[in-house]
Amino acid sequence: FFTTFALRIANQGSEVGTMAGILVAPNLRLQPAVRLLRAPFVPLLLLVVLCSPAMAAGDESCTAEGTCSGSRTGTDQPLPGLPSTDEATGTGRTTTSLADQMGPMVINEDGTMKRIANWGEMTEVERANTIRVISKRNAKRIETLKKAREEMVNALSAAAIIPDVIADVDDTPLRSTFISYTGPDSTRIELENGIELSQELSAQEPVVSWPGPAAGSADTDSSFMTVIMLDPDAPSRGAPQFRNWLHWLVVDVQNFGGDIISIGLDQPKGGDGGKEIASYKGPTPPKGTGLHRYVFLLFRHTTRIADTMDTTLEQNRASFNLREFTEATGLGAPSSVMFFTCQSQ
Repeated sequence: FFTTFALRIANQGSEVGTMAGILVAPNLRLQPAVRLLRAPFVPLLLLVVLCSPAMAAGDESCTAEGTCSGSRTGTDQPLPGLPSTDEATGTGRTTTSLADQMGPMVINEDGTMKRIANWGEMTEVERANTIRVISKRNAKRIETLKKAREEMVNALSAAAIIPDVIADVDDTPLRSTFISYTGPDSTRIELENGIELSQELSAQEPVVSWPGPAAGSADTDSSFMTVIMLDPDAPSRGAPQFRNWLHWLVVDVQNFGGDIISIGLDQPKGGDGGKEIASYKGPTPPKGTGLHRYVFLLFRHTTRIADTMDTTLEQNRASFNLREFTEATGLGAPSSVMFFTCQSQ
């Protein structure tokens, strides 16, 4: 279109040149300039100059996200990338970025992430639709995770577990953690934060369960969980000189991809079930010391830590320094925290 239009203008160069001369210098003696403007090639130059601002304005509509607004279609179009070596040499092969090849990240309900398995088999239209759906779903899941974390922090702060035991929780806490005790008469109690249990009911080790990583998640075969139970109120909340008393420590529980992963009563020990460093000891608060808080902490980590453990923890349970322990093992903040209270009967 532009070529045809330019040629038509070139054929009428004299008229355009004359008009331009009149517009530029109607009262000045610029006859050489007018003669120059009458040359057939000059309208082509004028066309280029006139089109350049429009092209520049179009470039200004490109966004920082790497898209440009197409004036003809009204839709966002990706910025063209630099040609690959194959394109430059004319071999006809094209390359894409690593991100394009791998596809978008999917945020699972438990905060872990994964890639789409069949991304490479999708058409461009399918990819665009998938990105749109995943973006909305990721945003909702992020909000759900933020809300779960906020609720956990509020409950722990109200009971002063923050800051007595921990300073904070993980940015992506576990979606849910289930802890249940079974009493001597087979009574089963599902733990809720702040519930009071008797010494008799909490004498046997509980069952601690949490959701396994989603299928396809990077956590399926390469992450572990460590479970700790502490009493920060030993021998009393008012005078906790033995804070924290270690009641239970199991490390390196394999996140093997099941729907629910469990440790504790009647669950296999060793191997995928982790290594028990300090066996379970039920609450034994001294008489007259009031309610004690018993805190379960679950830590998610990517490397085994059993080989770094202090082998004397089974015998030396008083004054367990959680901060030093997490720093030495690289555990960071816990992914889940639950607690109950108990007092001497």
